[in-house]
Order: sequence, then structure tokens, then C-alpha cells
Amino acid sequence: MKKIIVSTVILLFSLQLSFAQGDGARMTLWGPTGVTGVIPKWMSLNQNITPANILVNDADLQINAFPIAVIHNFSIANRFAQVMVNAVPGNVTGSIFAPPLGSQIPDKISVNASGFIDGFVGFKLGLINQPALNAKEYAAYQHKTFSMTSYTRVWYPGSYDENEALNLGSNRWTFEVGFPMNIYLSKNNPKKNTWLEVYPAIHLYTANTAPTKITRADKTEQLPLFSLENHLSHNFTDKLWASLDLRYQYGGELKADGVKQDNMLNVIGGGATIGYQIIPPLGINISYGNVFNNPSNVEANMFKMTAVFSYANLKKLQTN
Repeated sequence: MKKIIVSTVILLFSLQLSFAQGDGARMTLWGPTGVTGVIPKWMSLNQNITPANILVNDADLQINAFPIAVIHNFSIANRFAQVMVNAVPGNVTGSIFAPPLGSQIPDKISVNASGFIDGFVGFKLGLINQPALNAKEYAAYQHKTFSMTSYTRVWYPGSYDENEALNLGSNRWTFEVGFPMNIYLSKNNPKKNTWLEVYPAIHLYTANTAPTKITRADKTEQLPLFSLENHLSHNFTDKLWASLDLRYQYGGELKADGVKQDNMLNVIGGGATIGYQIIPPLGINISYGNVFNNPSNVEANMFKMTAVFSYANLKKLQTN
């Protein structure tokens, strides 16, 4: 089957533990229908937040994650739609302070785990100014100043063992609902556009009925978490782009047998991303993020590399 490589499409992917930037720049933009993509990443994080996005005071964790996502764009009622699935192999090393079994006195506990971090399945649907367009139509489309998508994800549990002090997986389900918005700030030169991505979302968690034994709890629950992600992005050429990234998180406090813990998130993180289209089927971007407003004593920094492979079926493109 003859295929055409689509270099104009931006593919969509995220990892829950990417603290400073969330989904990342250009990861909530809509794209043409008929496009299928594969997006592998490598992420290196040093933080006191677990892979399940729970703040652990005095923890020192080094996380390596290798997410891979598959997405497909299609049409529903003449609107842009997308389905996605991802899996996240990885490992974590470091230390936490907690009372060892048989003791009430907190001590430094070394942790070392490998396996899978929570992954997700997701669905997007264009709500405002996001029609279903094939690759040729999308390349010629005059983007409106404002557009908005609905974004729903279900995060499934990764690797977990209640006998371990720390796990990559969370032993619970997460339900996320958000509404990514794109605001174009310049239109004079399509190859040098500037725009703002704004993505508010709410994260809801089921209970963990078999928490790790060092918690000495029969059940843990995480309160809802609100996040607000922002990216100011600019095209320098038709291949080179960069963005300034900002993310705010509030909530997510843990309850152990109904007792609230002192680990609510109230923090702003941010950084920068630079991307380049190496060849038509392959784009790559590099991101760095850190924390700079920190009332909840979060410690986090991140380095991320992303590759984007995409293609579309030529037979589905309209011809003139």
C-alpha cells in the first residue's frame, strides 16, 4: 500500500509523572485524520514525587522512563478525533524516609524497582474550530484564533507489590478529564506562527486497597488533583521550533485510613523545549523542566527526549 509521510502533523502523548511540563509542548494540538503515529520517549527525573504522582517528603528518587505511545486520528461527525494507548517501562532508584517494619522510628530506606509505570488509554474530540481534515486539507487550513478539544484518559495500574517500599505502579485507577485550548497569537507567516497552549484538567483516583506495608494502612486514597499546563510556542522555520513551558498543580493529598497526610501539591514547574524535523517522517524534541515556586516543598527536575514517527495513507487524501 502506498503511503505518504506527513510532516505537518503534531502527535499527542503524555506521561503522568512528567512533573514540570505535563504533556509537553505541542502535545495537545489537533491534527489531520487518517494519521497513525508512534512516539517513543526517554525521560530522566530526579524528584521527591513517586511515579504515581504522590509527594513523599524527604524522598530522593531517580526515575528513568521509556514511554511508547500509539495514536490514530479519525473523524466523528466531521470533527477531529483521536484514540491513543501507551505503556511505560522504567525503573526507579533512590531512598525514602519511613519506619521499617517492626519499628516506629523513621529511617532511610533504599528503593530499587523496575517494571511498568501506570499507562493510559485516551480519547480526544474536537469541540471548537477543529474540523475533520485529511493531511492535504489540514496543511492548507487557516487556523482560527481559538480552538478547543475535550481530552479523556483512563490510567491503568502498572507494576506493583505491596511488600515493596516503593513501586512503579500505583495499584489504583486514574480518571482524567481536560479541555486543551490553542490560542494563535500571530498569523502573518504560517511558517513562523506563535501560539499559546492552555490545558486545564482534573485527575480523580480510585482507592488503593492494598497499600505498601510500610504505610501501616489498610487503604490509601488520593484526593483530586487540578493541573493547569501552558506552553508558549514559536516556529523559527518550517523545521525548527521552541517553547517556554509552565505547569501548576494543586491538590492530590493522600489519605491513609481516612487520615490526611501532609503532602498536598501546590507548586509551579516549568522549563523549555526545542524541536526539529529531521526528515519528513521523523521529528525530535528535547525538554528540560524544574520547579521554581514551591510552597509544598516539591523537589523535581526533568530531562526528556521525544521522537515522533507519523504516516498517512495516500489513498485517503483528496486529489485535485
